[in-house]
Amino acid sequence: MRTNRNINPHHNGKNRRTGNRKNGRSTTKKGPATANNPRAEEIRLEWVAAKLEERNKKAEARNVGPCCPNDAAKMATNLRLLASLQGTVCDRVWNELLGRWEGVAPRSFVRKNAVHMAHFRDFARKNGYRC
Repeated sequence: MRTNRNINPHHNGKNRRTGNRKNGRSTTKKGPATANNPRAEEIRLEWVAAKLEERNKKAEARNVGPCCPNDAAKMATNLRLLASLQGTVCDRVWNELLGRWEGVAPRSFVRKNAVHMAHFRDFARKNGYRC
């Protein structure tokens, strides 16, 4: 009988003949990967440090204060978001308590305007939408 020597016997972690999974991962790793060139490793570490610093700056910028500085700005934002929500296609749900249809805001809308959802939810609820 001819054998197929060129076929990998353990394809995707399974033995081709029996179908059994191969025993775990190989534990003969050498350690964390490093570049062959020390200068390349320095450049990589600088890049990683810059990315971490940029990520921290973005996180600080997000947490710097309220989304809307005063009540007038909140009202303007609420009206703008309501107009945007009315322009999108929403699912309709029957409210048994009030006896009317209510629109349910899409997840993409909620995710996109997550910063303002704290004050927009009540406003939307008064206008017949759920967020």
